[in-house]
Amino acid sequence: MTDLLKTGEKLYFQRDNIGRAKYTVSKHNGTDTHKDGSPFYDIAIFKNKKKLANYIKKIEKDGYKYNH
Repeated sequence: MTDLLKTGEKLYFQRDNIGRAKYTVSKHNGTDTHKDGSPFYDIAIFKNKKKLANYIKKIEKDGYKYNH
């Protein structure tokens, strides 16, 4: 994973059932970092699979790749 981050790759991953959140998607745009240099991931939370699928389709169209 760190090799991909060094190249500025746009990445995302999905996790389900975190706390009260049904579906979550975390994405890294390849450039944003925390003060210590670690990658900064934005998060999106969804209640149903239809909205989740539409969001994933949108970010994949924008160039994001799945990273598990």
